[in-house]
Amino acid sequence: MLCMPFSINGAKYMSIESEVYIKPNSWLLAVDEDGSPNEKLSIGAKTYIGRNVHIVALRGVHISANVLIGDNVYLADNYHHFKDGNKPYKEQGVGFKKEVLIGDGVWLGENVCVLSSYIGKQCIIGANSVVTKDIPDYSMAVGTPAKVIKKFDQTTNTWIEV
Repeated sequence: MLCMPFSINGAKYMSIESEVYIKPNSWLLAVDEDGSPNEKLSIGAKTYIGRNVHIVALRGVHISANVLIGDNVYLADNYHHFKDGNKPYKEQGVGFKKEVLIGDGVWLGENVCVLSSYIGKQCIIGANSVVTKDIPDYSMAVGTPAKVIKKFDQTTNTWIEV
C-alpha cells in the first residue's frame, strides 16, 4: 500500500514484494550509476516504511522481509563527492561506497541514518542513530555513530548488555 504523496525515481531498478506499506512523503530513488540493468533497490514482504523516509540506491539497498522502518529514516549506499572546495558540493556528484543490507525483522527507530552498512536480522537500531559500520544479527545499537549495546540471547530469551 502506497500512501500519497509519494515519489519513486528509477522504478525499473526496484522490486517491492507483497504487503509492503509505504507512508506519505517517502522518496525511493534508484540511480543507474553503473550502467547495469540490475536491481538496485529491493523491499521484502510485509515491510512497513514510515513517513518521510528517503532511500537512495546507486548499486544496492536491500531491505529484507518484516522490517519496521520509522519516520524520517535515511538509507543510502553512497556519498557526495567533496574533493573541490571551490565548487558547490551539489555539483560534484555522488559515488558508491558499499551496499546497504537490512536483515529480516529489523526495527529502525525514527530519524535513523544507515550509510553503506549491513544490519543483521532481528536487530533494533535506536532512534536518532547513525549506522556507519555493520551490526551483527540479534543486536541492539544506538548512538552516533551507532554502537552495539545489547545482544539477544536465544538460550535465555533475553537481551544481555554488552
